Amino acid sequence: MQKYISIIASILILSNGVVATALWGQLSYDAIQGYRSPLRGVNLLAQPPLLPFSEKTGNKSKIVMVLISGLGYETSLELKLPVFERLKQAGATMSVESYPPTYSQTAWATLVTGASPEMNDASPVDKPLTDLYPLQVDTIFSRAHEANLQTALLGTTAWRELIPAQTLDYSLFVESTDPLADQTVAETAISIIENKNYDFILLQFTQLNQIAQTEGKAVSSNEAYQQSAQQIDAYLEQISQTMDLGHSVLIIASDHGYLADGGYGGAEEQLIWQPFILVGKNIISGEYSDVRQTDIAPTITTLLGIAPPMITQGRVLFELFRLSDDERAATQWVLARQRITLAEAYISVINGKYIPLPATFAADLERAKNSLTNKNINGAFEQTLLIQKQADAAMLTAKNSQMNQARFFRFIFIIIIMIAWPVAMWKLRGPHTSALIIATITVVALYHALYQLQGYSYSISSFKNFAELPLEVSRRTAVSMLTGGGILLIMLLFSDEGKWAILLETGYQFGIVVTFTFALPLFWAFWQNGLFPRWYLPDVLVAFWQMTGLFEVAVAAILGLLIPWPIMSLCVFVTLVRRRLNETQSKEPGTVSGLHFW
Repeated sequence: MQKYISIIASILILSNGVVATALWGQLSYDAIQGYRSPLRGVNLLAQPPLLPFSEKTGNKSKIVMVLISGLGYETSLELKLPVFERLKQAGATMSVESYPPTYSQTAWATLVTGASPEMNDASPVDKPLTDLYPLQVDTIFSRAHEANLQTALLGTTAWRELIPAQTLDYSLFVESTDPLADQTVAETAISIIENKNYDFILLQFTQLNQIAQTEGKAVSSNEAYQQSAQQIDAYLEQISQTMDLGHSVLIIASDHGYLADGGYGGAEEQLIWQPFILVGKNIISGEYSDVRQTDIAPTITTLLGIAPPMITQGRVLFELFRLSDDERAATQWVLARQRITLAEAYISVINGKYIPLPATFAADLERAKNSLTNKNINGAFEQTLLIQKQADAAMLTAKNSQMNQARFFRFIFIIIIMIAWPVAMWKLRGPHTSALIIATITVVALYHALYQLQGYSYSISSFKNFAELPLEVSRRTAVSMLTGGGILLIMLLFSDEGKWAILLETGYQFGIVVTFTFALPLFWAFWQNGLFPRWYLPDVLVAFWQMTGLFEVAVAAILGLLIPWPIMSLCVFVTLVRRRLNETQSKEPGTVSGLHFW
């Protein structure tokens, strides 16, 4: 009776596993696809249109920002582009660290908002045009528009959906698949720059990105990539010569790099580091320490003489350009005020109720303002810098507190399962436990061997096409499961087991053990993020194991329901045949127990 109960329980567990992973997978997919900034649409304290010094001194610059999509830092060194290198020598240069996930659209949003992918309101993964939506957070364009500055945006058609049209005075959108897209952008940009009416121009070259995605070759062996890079270098020459760098600033940046096989999205070094160059008015040439991608937007707005976007999480790179001490202090005061507002709104949103920052923040900000008025410039700067850092720390502390509180209860739940499951399996163990363990080890080892042989890394960068992910994972899991099932079958045949109930029970235990083994990363993901993320993004490594684990478990559970029956049938059939042969041989003259003795 116990064996029958075990079989029925196994069927129920595996069936529920299929349903649970399907539901969880759908919930996770919808949550990631529909993820929005927790501060979208929140009314933050309005920023002043202009920085305090810009109206008085006119110390602001026109900005042309060239975004070379798909150009990683190491790749920029390997390509040896003459104009690119000359601009590096003439200006300020450094490497920029971006935040995973390193997909294009969220990186663009970070560049124009100064906010991380978790906050910038772009989708964490690249979406088709029909699914894109305007960013409902503050950007460089909206800041400039409020200050009556003229803006222009030239780039791929995705920008049209991301940036509200009312914040742009001129726009040109091209298809990234068009081989003449970069040429069209460059030629139009020249005329826009010559117009001299525009204060901020963002132009994007997309062909490097397109080639890396479609061809997936290392730079050293990709002639098309190298040729496109050389062409972009020629465009940089034309743009820099057209600009009056005595009154304007040329900025060269990128969104993310690529792996040698064309993968991106993860946290690999080749992806998260990009080049960053500034050349022109008041820029102090030299090589500087690494900065973050969130620092670019507030630095650009400072050069424009306007306040940073209200969602900004970065700092102003004061070390790169010349500002007087009082201009630096006034700019930092505005940034500290913005950060207090951001921190208070963020903490309130994630807690579900209004939670003001301690009154000391406002008091310290007021004292810093008095220091500015009394010409204690250095004191005011240091005080406001400290306020900004304290506000950032308050946001991080609140986030970690909320996350850890939820994780504690999920951890207790997982610990109970991790203890109860092995105990239950041990009590229900049958006579073929060793065969079951060997078969399970074979399945897991073979799955990861196949994964490695296909050249994949344990990163979301391996998923070049999410539509193919289910098929790829299912195929590897099925091959591994069938191989493990074959090994289990052979070992059962050698054991001469003929009781169908024991064979069926062993087959189902094999399915449950394999399914549970594949589910281990899901327990980790559940502990970290719950069923799906709400107001924060999962770590990209956790996301990788969760996505693959869901498909692995679903396929393993389905096959775990089916495999026991052919194993049982074959074993019973072979055992019956073997016994019939033995009986026949034992009845022949001159045999004892079926063995010939002559």
